[in-house]
Amino acid sequence: MNVTVVFPYRGSDPHRVRAFEYTRRHMEALLPGARVIVADSGDEQFNRAASRNLGVRQADDGIVVVCDADTLVRKRPLLEAIEAAQDGRLHLPHTFFLSLTEEHTRRILDHGAGHRAGKPEFMVTTAVGGCLVIDRGAYLSTGGQDEGFHGWGGEDVAFKFACDALLGPTVRHPGLMFGLWHPSEMDQSSEGYKRNIARERLYRSARRDATRMKELIRRLSCE
Repeated sequence: MNVTVVFPYRGSDPHRVRAFEYTRRHMEALLPGARVIVADSGDEQFNRAASRNLGVRQADDGIVVVCDADTLVRKRPLLEAIEAAQDGRLHLPHTFFLSLTEEHTRRILDHGAGHRAGKPEFMVTTAVGGCLVIDRGAYLSTGGQDEGFHGWGGEDVAFKFACDALLGPTVRHPGLMFGLWHPSEMDQSSEGYKRNIARERLYRSARRDATRMKELIRRLSCE
């Protein structure tokens, strides 16, 4: 089975550079021999959806693991997701996301501390971003991620809703996923964030209806 790892990435500050260097080594240790693609769509403002889409288009046929440049997954759920993703649905190799503190991240990067060696900044059980596993053809059949999302937020949730409607319910594989600390771009008071969330809600409203989802994707792609 061909497996390609896609990292959407632009090294915009030293913290992100170090996080990505570690994340890439971690993923290469989990999937030795897998092809790795580092993708940047080249938009003036880094566009995560467009960069993911570019990487998947460049990938080999087979399974793609699309992983953020600051995200660490565990081997067992990742391998389970890769094997299961031959069913054409979206698979998430985690049920818990732990966001690591700045201090814990520094201990990992500087001293090789374990990922669970400290109390996380926060934990969620509903995260849909970070790392996704899917057959390349299935990813492309949905139209890919919506490149109309600009800045932080919304595109990963919208893609999950699109996959639910068009491919069948997303599958989670029990396991932990960790996020390395770096300065965040999230600003919930910004107009850009509000526009992204409003766009995400359109996908939420169509998540149970393939016909509505296809029409929504068609309409938004023409804007």
